[in-house]
Formats: sequence, structure tokens, C-alpha cells
Amino acid sequence: MEGIEKTQIRKWIESLEKAKAGSKNPKLLSYLIKLSSKPKRQRVSVNLDKLNRYANEKDSIIVPGKVLGYGKISKSIRITAIDFSGSAVEKLKTAKCDIVDINDMLSGKPARIII
Repeated sequence: MEGIEKTQIRKWIESLEKAKAGSKNPKLLSYLIKLSSKPKRQRVSVNLDKLNRYANEKDSIIVPGKVLGYGKISKSIRITAIDFSGSAVEKLKTAKCDIVDINDMLSGKPARIII
């Protein structure tokens, strides 16, 4: 499992670095890279309750860590994260949220970062 985690993180960071080169806001992407590069225990964990509180309907959200399944989500959002818990994926799909790859998120409309 750790091998998969490390390759997933490397791909995530490579995508952010590529996007940073042509970005209008490279400092923001540098901050995302910094958050994503932290050891697993120091990375951000975001519960669905927090997403529901801070996200608006149809928002694009980037979580530079893990999305956990505590709480409910009632808004249909587009989201990417380094990792998702099983219950978070179930609840997001039930709420008709789109779970997308970081590359798709960076090429689309501007996204909000929730930490």
C-alpha cells in the first residue's frame, strides 16, 4: 500500500509542478506542492462536514490530503484529493459529486483549496 501511496503523491506533485510553469498564480501552486509533500501523518485531513460548510454548489475543490467520510455532503461538487476514505467516496457518489484526477482539475475552471 505504501508503494502505491508514494507513486500517487509523485504523480500529484508532478502535475502541480507542470501546472505551475504556465500558471497565473505560481505561489498558490507552490503552496499546494509544499502541503502535498509533507509526510502522510502531517498531511491535511478534511471531513465531508467541512466540505459541505465551505463549498458551494458546483464548486471545484482541491484537497492536498485525505478526504474522510465523517458527516454529510448535500452539495454536488467537483473534487480532487490525494486520497479518499471508502465511506467518503460512497457519500460523495451518493451526493452526485464528481471525483476527478488532479490533471482534470487543473485544466478546468478555477478551483478552491480546502485545508
